[in-house]
Amino acid sequence: MNINNLRILVIDDDYADYVLIEETLKGATRTRFQVSHVSDYESAREAFFSDEYDVFLLDYFLGAETANQLLHEARRIRLVQPIVVLTGVGHVEIDDQVIHMGASDFLPKEELSSPLLERIIRHAVEHKRSENRMELLIKQDALTGLGNRQIFEELLEHSLATAARHKSKLAVMFLDLDRFKEVNDTLGHPVGDLLLILVADRLRKLIRDSDFIARIGGDEFTILLDDIASYDDAALVAEKLIHSLAQPSAINGNHLVISSSVGIAVYPENGDTPIKLMQKADMALYEAKRKGAGQFQFFTGNLQTQLEESIRIEKGLREALEKDQLELHLQPQWRLEDQQITGFEGLIRWRQEDGQLLSPGVFVPVAEKTGLILPVGRWVLAKACDILAKWEKAGHNNFSIAVNVSPMQLRTPDFVEGCNEELRASGIDPSRLELELTEDVFLDTSEEQGATLRDLKRLKSLGMNIAIDDFGTGYSSLRYLKDFPIDKIKIDKSFVSSAMSEELSEPAIAKAVVMIAQSLGLSVIAEGIETQAQMAALKERGCIAGQGFLLSASLPEKEALKFALEHNEKNAE
Repeated sequence: MNINNLRILVIDDDYADYVLIEETLKGATRTRFQVSHVSDYESAREAFFSDEYDVFLLDYFLGAETANQLLHEARRIRLVQPIVVLTGVGHVEIDDQVIHMGASDFLPKEELSSPLLERIIRHAVEHKRSENRMELLIKQDALTGLGNRQIFEELLEHSLATAARHKSKLAVMFLDLDRFKEVNDTLGHPVGDLLLILVADRLRKLIRDSDFIARIGGDEFTILLDDIASYDDAALVAEKLIHSLAQPSAINGNHLVISSSVGIAVYPENGDTPIKLMQKADMALYEAKRKGAGQFQFFTGNLQTQLEESIRIEKGLREALEKDQLELHLQPQWRLEDQQITGFEGLIRWRQEDGQLLSPGVFVPVAEKTGLILPVGRWVLAKACDILAKWEKAGHNNFSIAVNVSPMQLRTPDFVEGCNEELRASGIDPSRLELELTEDVFLDTSEEQGATLRDLKRLKSLGMNIAIDDFGTGYSSLRYLKDFPIDKIKIDKSFVSSAMSEELSEPAIAKAVVMIAQSLGLSVIAEGIETQAQMAALKERGCIAGQGFLLSASLPEKEALKFALEHNEKNAE
């Protein structure tokens, strides 16, 4: 925008006033004005959605409407051009009001003069320009210079309003880099940051000026494709993006080839609000990644069914928390040497109103995606402490319970204090409670990993034990086994049993895990033991403990305790 050559739209239902304003602007000495005119509310709203004007001069009274309605609309669509309000009536009562509603300035028509009007318009343009610039800096990703989530959602809302008026299509894309965490973990975060900057640069070069890219976190990018003709347009862009990012990248002496995945949602078919389109593009991205690296996926009817099911589960899970419909079942863990049960793993179940039990595989992914994993995880922790307290009171203080903790739980600032509160409230021996973490916990940035180490040390200081669940199935370095306060490693069941054989599934891996644990002074427990042959093979390789269907599936609390007591008594004979 050239401050010396401005396009003005006068919004006034009195044509004589428009002529007066036009003549007044002809007397400007520093600025050349191109003046246009509309006389009704709907034409003014339509003009807000175009880029044909630099400034709007708005009469306060416009037929039956007032400037307030148009100022409200301008705020709703986040209009980037300034609005100066003019009126021919007493203005003492309304000038503060219109400024508060977002007008850049206010001027009574009886005070109109060429120098004053020119100065007000130029000031409004400069002020709005500075305001927009500051707002952009606030809403900019510091690493890549792209927009952030906030500005993306604002621009998407504006584009949706425009698309609705013009009956056009637009697309929202979610893009992320496949296995980006491995780059950070193996080459370091500085290399990962340089890769993100390179990705952002390549994305910029591939989209039109009318489109917009944002980095919304980690290696996740969103792209707004404005005014597309068909699904084919979005598919073509997705293919170009994936192809461009797959080209080799030389970064700090490292030759990187990285693939990306893209999920796409289209307006109006997939939604008419930013949250709906972004949610569905995210689901499509998840489906694309499930199909393999370097794929793109449109949101489909099948995904809509999944979304509706996810919404149903989320709603039901909230009610389950309120109505106390969750249960903690317990699967025995035993010493391989003498088959004595020493503890249990707590496994959450959801008993629905019809009595049906839902396994965690059905609802935990939804809980993690919606944030419900935090109250669910706190419930599991409290329930385990409650069970242990009842057992200790009854004299059964030789059993422990292990509970799963999600990375999201551990990252919350009050997680450690929450554990401490449950321990104090129950009065149990903290060593009877074990926290099971997956390797994802150790795949965060350096700053987050420092916080994780600090929190794990605090948890250890409370007296609890810490285990690594599903060991060997992630992409993490073995370094954390030495650096973090870990007590136990759990060999994942995929290395223990399979549907094809009764023998140990991966004997070499099982032996390697045991040797690593022994060298670091950690204990080992194997999951998924289903046959005597598997148990014997694990024992031969030095594994200390196990759990699995060979001894028992998970059981309700009372049945689990009864089973353990009877089994241990019978086994000791």
